[in-house]
Amino acid sequence: MDSDGNVVYSDEPHADAETVDLPASTVYTPVEETDSLKLSPDEENTTEPNSPEIPSYQLRIITPADDESIWVNNGNVSVTMIVEPELDTERGDQILVELDGTQVGPAQSETSFQFNNLSRGTHTLAAMVVDSTGTVLTNSSSVTFHLHRTSILNKKQANPAP
Repeated sequence: MDSDGNVVYSDEPHADAETVDLPASTVYTPVEETDSLKLSPDEENTTEPNSPEIPSYQLRIITPADDESIWVNNGNVSVTMIVEPELDTERGDQILVELDGTQVGPAQSETSFQFNNLSRGTHTLAAMVVDSTGTVLTNSSSVTFHLHRTSILNKKQANPAP
């Protein structure tokens, strides 16, 4: 310690200095690379140079809007979707449409779809982009819509009684 009471460390000892024995330092010694650990030139690059990159799609259902009420007596409902970037049909990427959890029709490359003669009530719509093997690449958010059809049971009277 110095005259102010501070502990002093130095590589040159003073007259009343104490020697401190320290444990051995931990030292990292890297393992030498052997020929058995090296990759052959064929193994170093495992990606095929001509393999197509899988697009990162975003899929949105534009119509019908979520929680939309649709009044149509024939039950025909049009669906419009946006997919970004554009579908890579050369890779075999397509869109699957699901209504109430059940796939409707085959996969398609079109971003519009028409349901015909749907029953009245609440329906849930979803879509997904799949590749040629059927692997799902992305999903849209689900959309719920309510289909209303005029009923002869709910006739309004032309001249209501007073």
